[in-house]
Amino acid sequence: MNAEEYYKSFLNGDKAAFSAIIDMYRECLIFFINGYVRNEDTAEEIAAECFAELIVHPKGFKFNSSLKTYLFSIARNKAADHIKKCSRLTLYDSAVKIEKSSEYIEFENDILKDEQARLLRNALPKIKEQYATALHLVYFEEMTYKEAAAVMNKTSKQIDNYVARGKAALKKILEEEGFVYAE
Repeated sequence: MNAEEYYKSFLNGDKAAFSAIIDMYRECLIFFINGYVRNEDTAEEIAAECFAELIVHPKGFKFNSSLKTYLFSIARNKAADHIKKCSRLTLYDSAVKIEKSSEYIEFENDILKDEQARLLRNALPKIKEQYATALHLVYFEEMTYKEAAAVMNKTSKQIDNYVARGKAALKKILEEEGFVYAE
């Protein structure tokens, strides 16, 4: 079954179907949110809020897109709200290194299996947020431009531009860091 079928089943009373949705998207959702909030505990809390949103507002998902697209849209909005709330409370110093637990590092390494993916992931925060988000959705989450556009409230053409500009920005950063492309 796909996620939409599991969600329909959940809406029809099958509580176990919701667990399947959580199993499908929990880790990648936390990873995506952590790219915004830079704190794994906060990312986990926001991910839980996203899943709660599916339960509390079941009519919010209209089955016009994939459930993954809808869930990542919720996540992006909740992460942005969290960042706005925190920026009002305290100034964020981007130079502060955030400690990662050994479990999160292991999780990160499982998702980013090869060295090139790790290099790319480390370079993503150094480019504009829109570019990084578009690249993450398209390449790490394997969304289509249309799905990424729905998550980011942009057009497919804008996503195409963000991806192209993001690739160029990443290439420049990686070259500055000594990365050599195989010809």
